[in-house]
Amino acid sequence: MAAETTKTTGKGEPGDAANASDWHLAKRLWPYIRGAVFWLWVVAIATPLGIVGELVQPMLLKAGIDGAIAKGTTDGLALIALAYLGVVATGFALRTLGMYALQLLGMRALKDLRRDLFSHVLAQGQRFFDRRTTGSLLTRTTSEVEAVYESLAFGAVGLLTDALTILGTVGIMLWYDWRLTLVAFSMAPIIVWIVNLCRKRLRVLFTEVRSQLSILNGFFAERIHGMQVVQLYGAEKQSVAEFRRQAHAYSVTYRKANWWDAGLYAVMDGMGALAIGLMLGYGATRFGATPGEGITLGLLVAFIDYLNKVFVPIREFSGRIATLQRAVSALDRVFGLLDTDERIHGGARALTGLEGHVAFNDVTFAYAEDKPPVLRNIELVINPGEVVALVGATGSGKSTLGKLLLRAYDGYEGRITLDGHEIRDLRPDDVRRAVTVVHQDAHLFDGSVADNIGLLDPTISRERIEKAAERACATSFIQRLEGGFDAHCSTGGTNLSGGQRQLIAIARAMARDAPVVILDEATASVDSLTEKAIDTAVAALFAEKTVLVVAHRLSTITKADRIIMLHAGQVTEQGTHAELLARNGRYARLVESGFSL
Repeated sequence: MAAETTKTTGKGEPGDAANASDWHLAKRLWPYIRGAVFWLWVVAIATPLGIVGELVQPMLLKAGIDGAIAKGTTDGLALIALAYLGVVATGFALRTLGMYALQLLGMRALKDLRRDLFSHVLAQGQRFFDRRTTGSLLTRTTSEVEAVYESLAFGAVGLLTDALTILGTVGIMLWYDWRLTLVAFSMAPIIVWIVNLCRKRLRVLFTEVRSQLSILNGFFAERIHGMQVVQLYGAEKQSVAEFRRQAHAYSVTYRKANWWDAGLYAVMDGMGALAIGLMLGYGATRFGATPGEGITLGLLVAFIDYLNKVFVPIREFSGRIATLQRAVSALDRVFGLLDTDERIHGGARALTGLEGHVAFNDVTFAYAEDKPPVLRNIELVINPGEVVALVGATGSGKSTLGKLLLRAYDGYEGRITLDGHEIRDLRPDDVRRAVTVVHQDAHLFDGSVADNIGLLDPTISRERIEKAAERACATSFIQRLEGGFDAHCSTGGTNLSGGQRQLIAIARAMARDAPVVILDEATASVDSLTEKAIDTAVAALFAEKTVLVVAHRLSTITKADRIIMLHAGQVTEQGTHAELLARNGRYARLVESGFSL
């Protein structure tokens, strides 16, 4: 069995990495930033220079006040004013350039991360999707990836910019007057303790917020997807009530996070005001003292300006922390998903020139280790060009045989071979090119009819698509659509009938060179004309391919070369329709009961 890795930590679904350190997560972002390293250098150069421009401004104020103004003259003031204006303009331009480069860097990283995440999800085996809701995967690949962009543009870099501003300001203040600076920052230890406490609590809360948002999105997506069932069974009120309950749980957790965020902001603001008051009180005691010991008016004004510059980022620090914690909790889940490996791993052997010989040798399979086997010691050989129908009650293992042959699941015991090659030794993509499937409920994507037949495969030409549709008896109804093969199909094909969707699915299989087809036959009621077209299309499949039919209609079963009767995951009978009726076994009783499968 190929190794499957699933990491489950804390709350949420498999793949959460809630215990990863902030630094570890930040390091994992580097490969996505590395591709735009030029813009990273622009940020690294322009942003500090912009900060320097801001730090020079109070120096110019002090020079003007303690120089010309203190002497009661205007000599040199014009030059200082022009210098001040130039520093402000240059600093603004540099900060703007740095922010532009940061936005560009973040968007490129976001694009690459979203591409990798989507590719990773598509590569997973069916077990991966069995364990996760659509809403959870949607949340992680959209809003949570967006949070990564927040962490780059407004979180981590913002905190770094604020830290440089604070360090530069404190350095200059210490250089001017170290005693006044120590008084101004006497509240720093308390601030650090409060910030650290709130940071830890906010991370936990925002992780819960993300998890509950996934649940909420999943419920919404499922109800929208199944809206017809909801409305037909009058379940709108119950669905609204459940949605309200889940939305309330999300709202309560988000409100807690907002309380901590707002509380941190208020405490920081109060601490900043208190620090300014202490600094001014101490400064007043030394104002006008002897030279070298006293404080000048210009120095006091400069310190007030510096403190304002310091406490602006300090006041914003809580918002930065909240943004970063939202991003970190999202990164936990995004990278947790990327760390989850439930792909179907195969060998490196290439598969070419297949004839379509399929064999199941002593195959046993269970969907989970703690569940009973769905298939038990299956022995089945399908010769090239043969049509084999699988029949049996629900849960007998009919569809599971097809899923194993398609490599949707791994972990079976025994051997499954294509033309004598064990499929575990083959590349999964090669197996799926050799074996195609026509599902009972044909799923169509938002796009044209041609796109739904070719599935955007560049190797399948328009001519090949049209020929496949003709062989599938779908051309007549496609030509009646507005736009023909370019006609639009809505998501799920809801603007087409069940029979039309089935014909497109058969054309999809016809457009490929796969020698083996798994046909999960449709049971939906269709009009007689469409039913006849489907029967003709199925007959064409039977004539051209090796076909494994999960059969639901007696008319299809009787056309099969061989019928396999499954019961409780085992082959109990096989033969032609007439042979099995003559045996008067399970198959005969199934036919007598009305063939309700």
